[in-house]
Amino acid sequence: MSDSDEKKPFDIEAVRRDFPILHKPLPKDLPLVYLDNGASAEKPKVVIEKEVEVYENYFANAYRGKHYFGSRIDEELEHSRAIIQKFIGAETPEEIIFTAGTTMSINMVASGWGRNNLQPGDEILLTIMEHHANIVPWQQIAKQTGAVVRYIPITADGLLDLTQIDSLLTEKTKMLAVTGMSNVLGTINPIDELTRRAKACGAIVLVDGAQSVPHLPTDVKSSGIDFLAFSGHKLYGPTGVGVLYGKRHLLDEMDPFLTGGHMIERVFEDHSTWAEPPAKFEA
Repeated sequence: MSDSDEKKPFDIEAVRRDFPILHKPLPKDLPLVYLDNGASAEKPKVVIEKEVEVYENYFANAYRGKHYFGSRIDEELEHSRAIIQKFIGAETPEEIIFTAGTTMSINMVASGWGRNNLQPGDEILLTIMEHHANIVPWQQIAKQTGAVVRYIPITADGLLDLTQIDSLLTEKTKMLAVTGMSNVLGTINPIDELTRRAKACGAIVLVDGAQSVPHLPTDVKSSGIDFLAFSGHKLYGPTGVGVLYGKRHLLDEMDPFLTGGHMIERVFEDHSTWAEPPAKFEA
């Protein structure tokens, strides 16, 4: 970035022009100021136009038809997968799984990874600032496997209290699941440091990136993140769409959370075999 770029003032009106909904006045002609992006983001014109393009020109059920529309929608989805791979620094597009949102992504890991790897006495380390979507799935899998959920506390000013990290992050810790940015406090957690410490103990790291991915540069390789979950609707995209990034060897070892069409290799009368990731997790 040049010095001139750094000094250039932020043009809020230019940003507002990208969002059609911000041109619509509220009752009594009050101008709209939207500050609820932590819950969901409004959609810029480019996203709305892309959705209209699909519905008006080549809508089809993905991975289901060899006709023109079917092939085109497959190509568009795989192009999106490749863009997301580069956006978060993943190794390959096959490490990008499309889901229904962050909640589903975390549940996929808790179920698919947790059932195969957690045993009685193992520990799952969370933080006290986690969204319920990164607490409840781990509570449930802990009940099923006999693992124990523990929490990193926070300080009076809303930061992680890392003074206790050495007693919380031990060889018993099999999973560290932590938010990159708190949806309530706005706290930005030291993911690189937490990941480094977790790896030293042999733990796997999942980052809830629902808030952090829209606001901060994310590089899963350089940060050493094993799993990353985030949602489309908080990243100015459509609702009902999310992403789960997982290191390929971990995805290979996981069982699918949902089963059905597309995610299978072959179906027999008494059993089925799974396709390779990402299809394996996209029933």
